[in-house]
Amino acid sequence: MEKSIRTFETNYARKLATSRLLFAMIAVLSLFQFSSVAAGQKSDPPQTARPAASPLRNAYFGDLHVHTSYSLDAYTLDNRNDPRSAYRFGRGEEVVLPGGNKSKLRVPLDFMAVTDHDVWLGEVSLCLDKSDAAYDKPVCKALRATDTDQSSAGKVMFGLAATFMSKPAKRNADICGIAEATEASKCFQRAKSVWLQIQKNADDFYQPGKFTTLYGYEWSAGFERMGMLHRNVIFRGGKVPESVYSAVELNNTPERLWEWLQRDCTGECQVISIPHNTNFGWGVALDTKNSDGTPFTTEGLERRAKTEPLIEIHQVKGNSECSPGLGTDDEQCNFEQLFKPCKQGEDAFCAVAKDYVRNALKTGLVLEQQYGVNPFKYGFIADTDTHSSAPGSTEEDAWNGAGGVSDATPQGRLASNVFDEFPVKTLAFNPGGLAGVWAEQNTREAIFDALKRRETFATSGTRVRVRFFGGWNYARDLDKRHDAIAQAYKGGVPMGADLPSRPAANVAPRFFLWATKDPNSANLQRLQVIKGWAEGAQTFEQVYDVACSDGLKPDAKTHRCPDNAASVNLTDCSYSSAKGAAELSTTWSDPEFKPEDRAFYYVRVLENPTCRWSTYDAHKINAPLPADVPSTVQERAWSSPIWYEPSSSKQ
Repeated sequence: MEKSIRTFETNYARKLATSRLLFAMIAVLSLFQFSSVAAGQKSDPPQTARPAASPLRNAYFGDLHVHTSYSLDAYTLDNRNDPRSAYRFGRGEEVVLPGGNKSKLRVPLDFMAVTDHDVWLGEVSLCLDKSDAAYDKPVCKALRATDTDQSSAGKVMFGLAATFMSKPAKRNADICGIAEATEASKCFQRAKSVWLQIQKNADDFYQPGKFTTLYGYEWSAGFERMGMLHRNVIFRGGKVPESVYSAVELNNTPERLWEWLQRDCTGECQVISIPHNTNFGWGVALDTKNSDGTPFTTEGLERRAKTEPLIEIHQVKGNSECSPGLGTDDEQCNFEQLFKPCKQGEDAFCAVAKDYVRNALKTGLVLEQQYGVNPFKYGFIADTDTHSSAPGSTEEDAWNGAGGVSDATPQGRLASNVFDEFPVKTLAFNPGGLAGVWAEQNTREAIFDALKRRETFATSGTRVRVRFFGGWNYARDLDKRHDAIAQAYKGGVPMGADLPSRPAANVAPRFFLWATKDPNSANLQRLQVIKGWAEGAQTFEQVYDVACSDGLKPDAKTHRCPDNAASVNLTDCSYSSAKGAAELSTTWSDPEFKPEDRAFYYVRVLENPTCRWSTYDAHKINAPLPADVPSTVQERAWSSPIWYEPSSSKQ
């Protein structure tokens, strides 16, 4: 492997000493609102008493995709709120957001990670450092000019992005000293000190049992046409690599990311990477070959599956569960879609079937038959991807945007693009979602372990809680028993796991589903089970409504609940409170189970409809309701899947 990769195994003690010395020299500069760190050392996390563990696990809500002023794109959007501001916002404090809006979460988050873009950590810092030669370079002057000249923001960002998204990936020589993406680059060296500060910021706000902060960053590989192979890289805590090998050093190649993490995150170091915005994948993100077009290998797939147990299924830039007409006729797939299916000759800014998560789950079943490993065995989370340092800001009626100053007003959100160079209007965006986990306690270790074992769920922004268990011997009325959760753990597996081997006497697995509403949102309308399966190389899917509100029952032929007549008054955004349920649960068995077919199952929870953010914004400024987007939204949650593998394939 090229020089920048071969150096991974050099002496760590020498590197760490160099990094600390460098950080001590630059920390006093307080670059873009950095807090100083004595002698370059990050502080140890607080050693407070840990809360008692809950054996049946609690639901915790968080956001693992948050950008601050450390990210070039957020900085060019006039966001000057650093990670410490983001942590204050996440734990429930009022913060002044870009554009001057004072904002506060209705309910604080339980956990979060700041995930600033790795590719620009050094560049932004150097451009703001008056003692460095880069400060007076034209590109740095243009970057700082975005304080007063927003028209230059896109030009600065996309100009710098063009270098790192080229093949081979390069740095900006004016800022970094050299264009080659090696450890000799000033940008690589500066990023090492920023990485120390990122860890210190997280440590300073960690409150075990109350508010968990995880170390992280966004690995920002992409294409020249603004496509994304991005991942949020999240660490358990404690030991972490001393350097961030960004998408630039790793040449925009996810396979190299997994190799580097396997190499440099060992022993006490534990890490996961979480792909997101696969709807921007241009057919590559979840393809059946490597990102460079080469064939899969079993070794590479094993490395990928180990590193990536989760996928972000929903966020500000659209939903990635499924897309209408692309491998599905599920009517609920037409939810917060940014793109329409590609037409002949189109290859960007349009929807490709293989970029959607449900299709990847189905493909993974076939790949497992071929390679003995499933690289698309994903649990689900959702996040915001805020670029306004506002983690967890997902309320439709109180959203202040996620794109810095560009969408800080209702007028901007309803009419503008985030960047002129970006061909999607903010109107098509949504407030994003939340990550849910079931964990024994609110600590770094417990939250990370829940993420890694995939006992996770995603929501489109509300705080619906959903549980999903599968087993072979569950009682038919398990959902009605007072000890249902304890029995579900004892007799089966939770979401994110594989069903145990099928006992010969059993015909079909039985599943226990349960969900409760967000107290600050609409009632629940229905529970659905989405099943995908493979018969040889062919894949199929089926959606079953399995629990309906208001005493309704699913139709035996269509597998759909009747309409419960919940409605929304678009003049004042009031919605039906007498329709729907505060809680839904059921015990369900697959009526079309075939023991010889690999399969997966996951739950989708649908709320009654409410006003979309764009409708609330139109009311705020007495504007007509936008015609290009729906006036209402049906908020939802997704459990992670449970997988079934035929016993014969386990031999």
